[in-house]
Amino acid sequence: MKQLLTSVLILLCVSGCAGVKDAVNPYEENFRCKAKDSEGKCLDTPTAYKESRLPDGQDIEGNSINISQIEAQNSRYTALTDLLEAPETPVLNPPKILRVLLLPYKGENNELFMTRYAYLEIEPSQWVLTEVSEKKP
Repeated sequence: MKQLLTSVLILLCVSGCAGVKDAVNPYEENFRCKAKDSEGKCLDTPTAYKESRLPDGQDIEGNSINISQIEAQNSRYTALTDLLEAPETPVLNPPKILRVLLLPYKGENNELFMTRYAYLEIEPSQWVLTEVSEKKP
């Protein structure tokens, strides 16, 4: 008897979701846009998201491609490749800096110096990838 009651209760819970659906979501499933063409587009959420992420009619699969975007990207790649391949392009390495922690201490006239950092330049910045060498007098 308990097993029959449990199975009936489970069936009622599972089948009862159909009536609850209208109470939980009162909106229609089949949305029909009634806006005029001059007021914008009527799109579902996934399509609006795709259009906002990929403007100029380009879709996720790449079926419709914007030629000007491809040309601009190719010109950026070409400029970057030229910079990387040119050995005479100078590059400045940053200096090496050492950070030193100074703990609190008492000075000569009973002054208190609190914790602080001091920064020291260990190696100066250097130019690399150049063939020009400077002669010191």
